[in-house]
Order: sequence, then structure tokens, then C-alpha cells
Amino acid sequence: MPRCRHAPPRRSAAPIRLACCAAACAALHWSLGQGPAWLAPAARWLVGSHPQRGVGTSAAAAAERGRLVALAARGGADPVAEARAKVQALTVEAGYSGPAYNGPASVNDAFVKGLLAMFKEQKKLPMKYAYMMTLDVLDILKGEKTLQRVPVPDGSKITVIGDIHGQLFDFAHMMENVCGFPSPQNPLLFNGDFVDRGPWSVEVLLTLFAMKLQHPTSVHFNRGNHESEMTNYQYGFSGEVQVKYELKMMELFSEVFRHLPLATVLENQIFVVHAGIPGPDPRQWEDWFSKAPDEAAGILSREGGQMTLAQIEATDRVVEPNPFESPLVIDFLWGDPKGANGYGPSGRVPMVYTFGPDIAQKFCEANGLKLILRSHETKSAGFQETQPFCHTVFSAPNYIDKAGNKAAVAVVTNTGGVLKPDYKQFDHQPHPDVPSGAYAPNGPLAPK
Repeated sequence: MPRCRHAPPRRSAAPIRLACCAAACAALHWSLGQGPAWLAPAARWLVGSHPQRGVGTSAAAAAERGRLVALAARGGADPVAEARAKVQALTVEAGYSGPAYNGPASVNDAFVKGLLAMFKEQKKLPMKYAYMMTLDVLDILKGEKTLQRVPVPDGSKITVIGDIHGQLFDFAHMMENVCGFPSPQNPLLFNGDFVDRGPWSVEVLLTLFAMKLQHPTSVHFNRGNHESEMTNYQYGFSGEVQVKYELKMMELFSEVFRHLPLATVLENQIFVVHAGIPGPDPRQWEDWFSKAPDEAAGILSREGGQMTLAQIEATDRVVEPNPFESPLVIDFLWGDPKGANGYGPSGRVPMVYTFGPDIAQKFCEANGLKLILRSHETKSAGFQETQPFCHTVFSAPNYIDKAGNKAAVAVVTNTGGVLKPDYKQFDHQPHPDVPSGAYAPNGPLAPK
């Protein structure tokens, strides 16, 4: 729970006000399009109805509250149970001639490549198969941990792929010509932001699911900030699901997203995360921070020492991002590196923090790591050695059809026991005349 301190005397030291919290909530999470899910708990905290350190103390309690809130918002129904029952009644459309899904064992190379080819022809997977695949992926993810540990033995490699954002034709080019399809000899780690903005997010996600079903131990996922309800309703994935299938299916996709791991450690050397690393503790926020980030950096710190990998692994990840009850999730999905030392306020939204090169170094040294590899930010070359201990890789070229950036993947190879990333770049590919953001609210293909 954020705790406010007074600013230097020459500045106003007013603690966070309800208006500021409301802005943070609105920017971070709109549950089912009905408003920020944590605004009410935030308001209760601000007026003193809860202990100073937050609305509850345990990750399990926070997750249970989040689950109950989500169920209440949906009329008390369990989306997974509903989906399992629904599948039994669904049928495959007459005349469908694409890949047929009959459980994980039915997914092979021909299935994956046939699915991708079908999607490039603008054809759709039957809703019955889409539900079945999503439910089976959820079962796999429930057996994984918040922090996954992936071995990369000497002489082997793993490819880390950054943001994709529903850019199907760039994604297909990447799979076919840059990183290759997954196998035990060619493991892949997809580092979040699979969906939103790009108008083929459904197709990208279902292709990722197919690859995970075929090779569950060679295809790895980390959650990104666009694997959350707020962003999905704001940036188009929800609208796309409603148009291509049905809005009800979003509940199941959201449940899958909540079960995605938050981070992956490669060979005990490289920490792969979508955005940031553990933020300051205590988590302070003043309304002047964004106007004076250098002064904020002098106040923000980790008083309790560095968070360990064991603590991260023990974190309950099955939540929607919430700075009051799941601050670590916010850090991993939203944080950014910065050039100056120390922590600072993010320019994205309130209650999100940036971290300097000294913070990254301390986190790595405390956990025996050599590097942080993250995504989350567009880079003109598709990658960047952002800090000495922190690199960025971004895999959506010409992001939102406007940025003009190259994309890249990070090929991490173990040579003599030492992991080293090398970056393979690729360019934007032509695609049908459907604009980025087409399914977002007010977009040309948004549901009416």
C-alpha cells in the first residue's frame, strides 16, 4: 500500500489525493468497462477505513478478494466452469476444412502451420476449438509458477520475443523467417503483450496457444501489461473477441492472462520480465513526483533490502494489476528503466515507478544474475542495451502502423556456461488494409 512522506520543505507535501488515485485507477484498470476495479478500496483506504499498510496483508487474501470482485461483476458465475459446459454444446460449422482440435495430442507442426496459414487468409477457427484450446492452455498454466526457471545448457539457445500486439503478418514472418517454430531444440519465450492494438490479436493468441499445447516445456510465456482486463477493453482485444466470437469469451481469456507467469530466469543468469523489477519499499507517491522526478529519486528507496527470486516465486500472480494489493505485478508489467540512478515516477501513469542503472545492478547482484532482459518499450532498432544490466527487445515492427521501428528477437546462447543475447532484426510486412486499433472503442470495426 502506498505510504506518503513529506516532500522537501520548498515543495507542497500534500499526500496522494482521491483525484490523483482516481486518475491512476482509470489509467491502469477498467474492469469490464465499468470503471476502475480498485477505486473503491483506494477510497476506503484514503478515508481511514483500512490499516495504513493496505487493504489486507497476504497475497492469497488479495487474490481471493480479486476473484470475488470479478465473480460479483459477472453475476457470481465461474467463467471456467461456464466455458467447459459451453464447449459441450458448441458445434463446428459445416464446411470448415481447417485444422481440427481434439486435445493437445492433435497439435503437430502441420496443425500450427496450417492454423497460421488459415489466419493469414482471414479465415476463422471455429469457436468450439477456440474455447477448447484456451481451456487446455489454462490447465497447463495453472501448473506453472509465478517465476519460471528455464535451463539453457551449454551449447544450446533460447529465443526471447518481445511485444507482438496482434500484428499477425509481422508475427508470421518472424516465426517463418527469423526465430523459427518452437521445438525442444528451438525453445521460445514470449515476453508479454501478445494482444491489443493490432487487429489480429485473436489469431496471434490462438497461434501461441497452439504452440504451447504442442510443446508445453519448450514454449514459455510471461505476462505483459496488455494481458489485463483494463487494457483489453481500452485497446481493442475485447472488441475484437466480441466481433469474431462473443464477448463472453473474454472472461476465459482474462482468466488465462491472470495465470501467466510474471518472470522467467534463464539458466540462473538472465531475468526475463515484460517491463520492470521490484519497485521502492515503502511505496510512496506524492502528487509532485512527476514534476520533480530528480527530487523523488532522493526519497524513493528499498528500505527492506532487495527482493529475492524466492520471494518473487512465492507471489500470488492470479490477480488484475492493482497498486494497492499487487504492487509487484504493477512493477513487472508497467515499470521502465531510466538513465539516472535511483527510483523515479513513471511518466505513463501514477503509482508506477522507473528504475535507474544502480537499482538494476543491485537487484542482479543480490540474486546472482548477470542481466535483466525486458520489453514493453518501442525501440527504433528493435532492441537496446538500455543499461549495463538491462536490455530491451521489442518484436512489433512499425508499431501501430506508424512508429517506423524495426523489430528484433533476442537469441540467448550458452557458450561455455555463459549466456549472451544476440539480436536478430526484421522489418514490417505488408498486411490487409485493416488499421491498428480497428477494434478499440470508436474504431472502424469496434462492436456497436
